[in-house]
Amino acid sequence: QSEIFDAMWTQLKPGGTMVYATCSITPQENVEQVKAFLARTADAQLLDSDPDQPGRQILPGEEDMDGFYYAVLTKTRA
Repeated sequence: QSEIFDAMWTQLKPGGTMVYATCSITPQENVEQVKAFLARTADAQLLDSDPDQPGRQILPGEEDMDGFYYAVLTKTRA
């Protein structure tokens, strides 16, 4: 996941927005990936979320949906 995350970030222009989403419910693929990405990526900023618990996790059965996770990030202007 981290390689994909990093590769896509290089394609995003400053001021752009990226949605990181998975169909997983495991913290290792979701919130932990986002926290690690933010720690190593100076120009990344989390949008509309708590930095301690970034993104939104939906568990199977919630709101009549399958389980998934998403976080919205923006690339700050250099």
